[in-house]
Amino acid sequence: MYNGAGVFQLAVVGKNKIREYDKTLEKKLEILDALRFQERYLELDNDLVMILHYSNPSFLNEESRGIVYVECYPDDLVNFFEKIRLDTSLEDLGEMLNNIDGFFTGFIVDKSRVVMFRDHVGAIPYSYKVGDESLMVASFKKMVDSSTSLPPGRIMVWNNRSLKIYRWFKWKHLDGDHVEELKNRLVDAFSRYLPESFSLGFSGGLDSVLIAYVGSMLGRRIECITVGAEDSIDSQWAEEAALQLGLKLKKILIDEKLVKNTVDAVSRYLVEPNIMDLSIASVFYLVATNSVYNFIVSGQGADELFGGYYKYVKLGREKGLEYAQGVMMKDILELHKTNIERDYLTVMTLGKRLIQPYLAKKIYEAALSTPINMKIKLENNSNRKIILRKVGRMLKLPDELVWKPKKALQYSSKIQKIAFSIV
Repeated sequence: MYNGAGVFQLAVVGKNKIREYDKTLEKKLEILDALRFQERYLELDNDLVMILHYSNPSFLNEESRGIVYVECYPDDLVNFFEKIRLDTSLEDLGEMLNNIDGFFTGFIVDKSRVVMFRDHVGAIPYSYKVGDESLMVASFKKMVDSSTSLPPGRIMVWNNRSLKIYRWFKWKHLDGDHVEELKNRLVDAFSRYLPESFSLGFSGGLDSVLIAYVGSMLGRRIECITVGAEDSIDSQWAEEAALQLGLKLKKILIDEKLVKNTVDAVSRYLVEPNIMDLSIASVFYLVATNSVYNFIVSGQGADELFGGYYKYVKLGREKGLEYAQGVMMKDILELHKTNIERDYLTVMTLGKRLIQPYLAKKIYEAALSTPINMKIKLENNSNRKIILRKVGRMLKLPDELVWKPKKALQYSSKIQKIAFSIV
């Protein structure tokens, strides 16, 4: 039985700070009142205590002197994490993580240290804060004031004297036929990451169309959901694309009242959101609210990985492709801060799990290995995501869907325009 994505808050504090921590915790957990939290308490060395509150972990191993906690997807990753022990060396842990293709966050707490780790792209949120002989770690920034995101692909080790961060992720550069390689990796990754039944945020653009198309080839049950104003591009293009693919489409038509109510709901969970954050989070909230399945799939990350934003073309014309490549890489490395936590949290609070298959390590490494001139062109037609479109053609996706241009979600749905008028 599916119980929703896991969420946790971990504190390591001095015994004399427990009451102060409890007061803070009560207020923080109020925002997640729909979840049922369990509590674990453990005395550590140096008069420190561990206090853990958690709900629905993928894996939890408790021993008398410590605990191993992991949240991960796909579910088969649990088989890997069951091998972790409290005394697992950092070298062995790093090697283990580097051999995994999946999304995960986790930590090991024993009597003298806390070891934290996160997947290659930060697909599952993870924040921390180090204080005076204290450590706070949580699934989301809202749960710990002034917290920082743990960088993806890292292991962080804390004791009451030091904090050290190690890089475990070393991506493999791929040579050869980039289009063929990406096509094979995309199909392989989708076959593993796409659940048997899922709801898809469907805009009619290339990213979501490819997921729907390949998912259908793989025999998945797909509920396509589009969110937008009645006269928006998304509503029109999603309907046309669903018809061509032979898929049913659920249309969520937005107006000022619905957007206001949704913005009010998502504002509760986000830290200092801007109008774009509120708009995009609202789309995810409406998809998750109206879905019949527990898994919400999105095309998140494809624009950064494959050059989908017009700004890359503009920067390439003004400052050269090398500069545009640098900006693209910066956007990829900051995905966990700019997009992932916002959207993952929005879906998670509704008891569902967000899956971003384009961020799978197989696709991620293929994208990083692809030359920028295979992603964008600087001519007047300013084609973007070229290699992804070529993959679509290789898979025999109809040309009309392969080459259709697309605006950013917040604009093409018109939700940001409505949000501006009410915020």
